[in-house]
Amino acid sequence: MSIRVAEFYSGIGGMHFALKESGVDGQVVRAFDINTVANEVYRHNFKEVRLMQRCIESLPMTLFEGLKADLWTMSPPCQPYTRQGLQQGSEDARAKSFLFLIRLLAKLKRKPKYLLIENVAGFEKSDTRTILLRQLVRVGYRFEEYVLNPLQLCYPNSRTRYYLLAKLDAQPRECSDTEEFPYCFCCEVSGANLIQPTTDTNGNVDFERGIWHHDGVRQVKEFLENLSPEELEPYQLSQQLVDKHECVHDVVTPEDRRTLCFTKGYTWYAKGTGSLLKTHESVNTTELTVSQNLRYFTPREVASLMGFPTDFSFPLDTSIKQRYRLLGNSLSVSVVAMLMDYLLTRM
Repeated sequence: MSIRVAEFYSGIGGMHFALKESGVDGQVVRAFDINTVANEVYRHNFKEVRLMQRCIESLPMTLFEGLKADLWTMSPPCQPYTRQGLQQGSEDARAKSFLFLIRLLAKLKRKPKYLLIENVAGFEKSDTRTILLRQLVRVGYRFEEYVLNPLQLCYPNSRTRYYLLAKLDAQPRECSDTEEFPYCFCCEVSGANLIQPTTDTNGNVDFERGIWHHDGVRQVKEFLENLSPEELEPYQLSQQLVDKHECVHDVVTPEDRRTLCFTKGYTWYAKGTGSLLKTHESVNTTELTVSQNLRYFTPREVASLMGFPTDFSFPLDTSIKQRYRLLGNSLSVSVVAMLMDYLLTRM
């Protein structure tokens, strides 16, 4: 029987593409997002899905009951939990809709059997996580928590994220508002062939240094577009920009097996927003010049590194800047597809 999926914070459809890649027989019955540009991209790729652009917390209980969804997928706003932000957690107004959904789980007569939640690394230390786990215990969900990186699936892109999988098959129990949950996160998924990260003497996991040079990780060149010089012109860096930010750019070549996480600030900020591509010769960051064919990765290349399939596309009127921002706010499709398969078939 086909799984009915409700896709909250649907963005550009990362969860939907993951469902398709997982091979699970499922149907997205409703998608929800308040971002107009993201919704245009979603509709462009999934014309058949009913998409609601409304604040989730303003919707009536009858709507959620009427979904009859077996699976809720959720990738709520990450700003309350990012390491670069104020880390206000549940006090941040942007956490309001997710807290509403957490409370809703106790009120629904027809609860979703499965939950899949994705957020930034850092969410695991938030009070929102504690609120979520207390509710899952009270309602009767069994859950597993993961911190994973697409490098483990041989994608040459580092995007460490927190994931929670939950299944409604446990005995509900009382849980006080003071109960705490120890940090217990897996970097390995049963039945999945993942490259394991290294761990230091303090137990800290290092995905990047432990996997970046692993021979199993695919090379960057497998994800590059075959474009003409004219088509690549919008992505070339000016010599002025290279000189200004030379010391903070992360530069890779097509033969490398890594790229940094691409954020919504890619091309807008130089440091920590994603890698640059040097298409010829070895990397020498002390003498970067435009003549070395130094450029940004195109939005299509970023999408491919994040696991989006070849049939994913943007509407023609979506600007390059908007494409980067939307991708930066999205997720690793292949990691979620792997987790979705495990959640729905083996957990």
